[in-house]
Amino acid sequence: MHLSKTPASPLFVQRRRPRATQVRRALLLLCSLFLLSCQTSDDAVAAAKQLATTSTDLAAYYGALSRMVTDDIALGGLQNTLLPHGTVLPFPESNRTILNTTASELQKRANLARSLQEVSTAFSSLTGSKAATDVSNAASKLGTELTNIGALPQASGSPISLPSAIGDAAKLIMSLVQQHQERKIAPALDATVAALKQLFSKENGAYDSLNQTYLTKARSLAEFSIERNLVDESSVLAPALEPFNLRARMIPTPGALSLDAAAKAQVEATNTALIEAHKKASAAMLQAITDMGTRIHQLANEGRMPSRGTPVTLTTVENWINIAHTATK
Repeated sequence: MHLSKTPASPLFVQRRRPRATQVRRALLLLCSLFLLSCQTSDDAVAAAKQLATTSTDLAAYYGALSRMVTDDIALGGLQNTLLPHGTVLPFPESNRTILNTTASELQKRANLARSLQEVSTAFSSLTGSKAATDVSNAASKLGTELTNIGALPQASGSPISLPSAIGDAAKLIMSLVQQHQERKIAPALDATVAALKQLFSKENGAYDSLNQTYLTKARSLAEFSIERNLVDESSVLAPALEPFNLRARMIPTPGALSLDAAAKAQVEATNTALIEAHKKASAAMLQAITDMGTRIHQLANEGRMPSRGTPVTLTTVENWINIAHTATK
């Protein structure tokens, strides 16, 4: 028996063609947006995803630092209430004002990094008929966030001025968006990542100082609490007891052994470890931004980007973010 071949349904043909056309258009859009000359779409996709991940971690880093500064303000209030002013200097209202502005500026930097992530994600979305609109909207938001950030205050001295590259990148992006020339935005993204590198490098010392100031207050209050018997010190026995599934029993009795010295030693060791952890994280974040700047610059100017995988130093940043998130809950 001869069976005639049933032609494909026109309905399914109509549905397949637009889908394939959308993908081709999105690939071309991605190349034209990200590159001056695109050799392979794989390079463009890889760069967009790497930049999105790096920007996400940068936003989380700034967010954690902003929360830490907010907690530092709360510690200042406790310090004024609990600690004798003969032992530590009082926490003045002027410091509270500076730290409130600092927390706000750090949050603006987090918003900026989040906007860069949104632009990168829009680039890496290769399907959908709204790709060009998504890129345009994300780029417009990025330009706005670049103009929103201001100088970072310091506890003493003048605020840290913004690199001029931040303003230049903002003007370039907003100009392209206003002229509906998003297809030429690749140099603006290159300039934005380079400006972020300058910003982070210039403020990096201040980030370390903010972290250390917060830990200094926390350490003083922790030691005060130990001396006034306000904390359960049994945790210092955990390394000895946990292997045997034992728990400490803290019942105050005359002549009982004090764990104050062991508890203070734990505070000191943890304080040192946290200071070093942030120094490593801030250096690692700067290195990741530097690496992405090199990759985006190569892609935008040479049309290729052979590097694969996100910058390896982001693992160090993510570890500190997790530690900071636990500490500032």
